[in-house]
Amino acid sequence: MKFERILFPTDFSDHAAHAQKYAVDLARQYKADLHVIHVVQLFSYVVDFGMDNSVQYEAVHNTLQKMMDELLESLADEPFSVTAELVQGSPITEIVRAARDDNSDLIVLGTHGRTALEHALLGSVAEKVVRKAPCPVLTVRMPGHSFKMP
Repeated sequence: MKFERILFPTDFSDHAAHAQKYAVDLARQYKADLHVIHVVQLFSYVVDFGMDNSVQYEAVHNTLQKMMDELLESLADEPFSVTAELVQGSPITEIVRAARDDNSDLIVLGTHGRTALEHALLGSVAEKVVRKAPCPVLTVRMPGHSFKMP
């Protein structure tokens, strides 16, 4: 088995930062290209009350771009190629699209371990990516973060 292209979706959370360690270690070990993606889900950041929200969206986008730039800077000395993109849309759809478009060999994704109620209301991006991905998916749970059984 050889991994040449690894996709690492991030939401910039602590869970994603933990999963990033796995993505980086695997990219190093296999000398694979690492593609980092963050999906901006507009309604998650900007509440629309019928007003022009372009200023708020631009501010959110600028903040996320700064976070992505910092992540890329932290990987600048790695011995593998790193690319990144911020895209707008549904996280599941865009992660699966990126994996297909890049011919990814692996997706490395952090999990949040939601409670049963949170899972019912919010769903699980990781779970849906696992079901729809065109390649294997490594899901990474934070140490000490226990899952609650439904």
